[in-house]
Amino acid sequence: MELVFAHQVGFEQLNNRRFNYFIAASGYENRCTYLVDNLVIEADRKIALAFDDKKDYLYRKKNDRRFADEKFEFIEEPASSKDNLIKLLNSICSYDHGSDKISFLIDYSCMSKIWYAAIINYFLSNELRLKNLEVYFSYTSAVFAEPLRPVKRILLKTPEVLMETSSGSGRPRALIIGLGYEKYLTSRLVEKLEYDRLFAFYSDPAFDSRYADRVVRNNRKILKKLPSSNIFKFPIEDLKETDSILTSLVMRLRLTHHVIILPVGPKPFTLSSLLLAARYPDIEVWNIDTTYSAPAYNRNPMGEPKVCKVLFSSEEEIFL
Repeated sequence: MELVFAHQVGFEQLNNRRFNYFIAASGYENRCTYLVDNLVIEADRKIALAFDDKKDYLYRKKNDRRFADEKFEFIEEPASSKDNLIKLLNSICSYDHGSDKISFLIDYSCMSKIWYAAIINYFLSNELRLKNLEVYFSYTSAVFAEPLRPVKRILLKTPEVLMETSSGSGRPRALIIGLGYEKYLTSRLVEKLEYDRLFAFYSDPAFDSRYADRVVRNNRKILKKLPSSNIFKFPIEDLKETDSILTSLVMRLRLTHHVIILPVGPKPFTLSSLLLAARYPDIEVWNIDTTYSAPAYNRNPMGEPKVCKVLFSSEEEIFL
């Protein structure tokens, strides 16, 4: 299928409407159930992707009970895997809906990058008999919490590809890093990556000004090595402006470079990176494959969900 468009919409579009499928994540964060707790969302089928670990940690049992009360079915999956998710999508998309239009609501607030990247890749790589596939990606931001120390020191392995380029490139590499606020992407690790030019993006303004401060503080060695022209700030709450800033740089770079995006944080920037690569398949999106064990945070919900509406179609020309 082809990606026709992707743009930010008001969260009220989720309320009091019916989706064909609603997929959320059940983990240990308090914000996992924000949508079902605060909005009236109807769906023909509701699925909770349940992490296969930390089943007794923090709010996990509460979240499982809440999803069960809302008649969600559970599919267990490791954070680093997508096998069961792909089986789910196969079962959904092989079903004859009797319609050329279906809709998904994906709450990716607590999903691993592997999961929501797999969803986008699935729709792009499969020729589904649908003229109109609407996917609403919803993200609930979190109250600021001080970054915790990693459980163990990381060792960089070969980067994992979240979205692979359609063809190899002999061009020089331009690496764009979306910086997060946790102190584990060190300058030493960045030096081990293969690139010819390096650019950095970080959220400022952020959901909380303290987040931007920690990003700068914890990535200062990386930022100090870059000229100011290679550092970009984006407004995390404005998906349209974030897309515009990222797209403008990438369109210039891809004329002469093989562009790679490594989004460390936050999740909406990762989504923007994936959707940009979906439109331009010569762009590659990476994930850091490490022995790093992420610290376990509880994240409490804050503010209105940020919603991105994405339209896929097997007949793109009908929208031209």
